[in-house]
Amino acid sequence: QPGAGQADRPAAEQAAAAAAPVVEVEQPAAAAAQKPALTCAAPMEHTELWGDVVVPGFGPGAATAASPAECCELCACTRGCNVWVACSNEQACQKQCWLKWQIDPTQIVKHATSPAVPWTSGVHLKDYDDHSNPYEPGEAEFISLSTAEGTLRIRLHPEWSLGSVTYARKVARHGLCTAKCLFYRAEPNFLLQGALHAVIAANNETKIRGRGVAMERGDVAWAGGFSGPDFFITHVKVPGFGGSHTVWGSLEGESSLAVLDRLVKLPASSGPGGGMRMITQPPTFAAVVG
Repeated sequence: QPGAGQADRPAAEQAAAAAAPVVEVEQPAAAAAQKPALTCAAPMEHTELWGDVVVPGFGPGAATAASPAECCELCACTRGCNVWVACSNEQACQKQCWLKWQIDPTQIVKHATSPAVPWTSGVHLKDYDDHSNPYEPGEAEFISLSTAEGTLRIRLHPEWSLGSVTYARKVARHGLCTAKCLFYRAEPNFLLQGALHAVIAANNETKIRGRGVAMERGDVAWAGGFSGPDFFITHVKVPGFGGSHTVWGSLEGESSLAVLDRLVKLPASSGPGGGMRMITQPPTFAAVVG
């Protein structure tokens, strides 16, 4: 059975600061009714901002920056990043650049601030749900997931799960996918599994279509019997899964099914003990309407 991914948690960061961590919420003076242009002006020196880690500043896949300004620019062009934390004391933390996400960057959450803190931080007012764009249900019948292997076009089925479709449409319409929208598990002749990690709260509706209902090849459902953000696409017909998972879409057309076939064949490993077949280099995707 497809497993549900664990909730994201902030990665452990190396603490070079002598001050004890504090949690402080602050309303930025620059916050306005409309989002301003992205800027790297007015960084917060000797301050470490909190947030879920989008790209770490230490370890595998780490981001580095020669200056706080460079770290700020990295955040500006990274999907899902609206908080950046850069090392401003190379002896204490080298050239680490932590790219993070806060649910509402107009309400800054500080982890530590004192003259001893070797970090400089800043915020971009992007990649969050500011409710400025009203959403009209029934607007689109399809969303598309664009990958390096091609595009998966999904026909939405509100009659199967209206809450799930409403959520998927909103993510696609407003470009709310983060850098963690990706496929990470590939099981030929079974399924392709990924995560629709967005900058809004996940869908909370589960709705099954009846006991014993099969999922057809190309059907899309939330994983693990839960309500997302992890989801899967069946590579073949799977008896009974429609009665134990919330199904909310189906791939449209032979071209989408051909992309599915390519994705499930990506290099993957089950590990020495067997089990789930995890993709070696998980491909990311962007979600758009249409």
